Amino acid sequence: MSTADHPHELQIFVNTRPKKAPGPTISFAEVLALAGIDTVNQDISLYDIDWTKGNKTGSLTPGQSVDLENGMKFDAGKSNRS
Repeated sequence: MSTADHPHELQIFVNTRPKKAPGPTISFAEVLALAGIDTVNQDISLYDIDWTKGNKTGSLTPGQSVDLENGMKFDAGKSNRS
């Protein structure tokens, strides 16, 4: 598969692992799926996603999306909140 087949496919990192994403945006649920987190029968609000792109940082919550850029980094996992 070449980038000609998927011209908008971007290289990102999810929990330090390289992943490909079609862009131009990525959703909370899509990041969890790329992280290999099975959310079936789970409350997805128990998960946190933080992202960085260049000097910008942010977080995603269920239902949100963010514009993708090559090299963008996501940290996804269970929340530490009790």
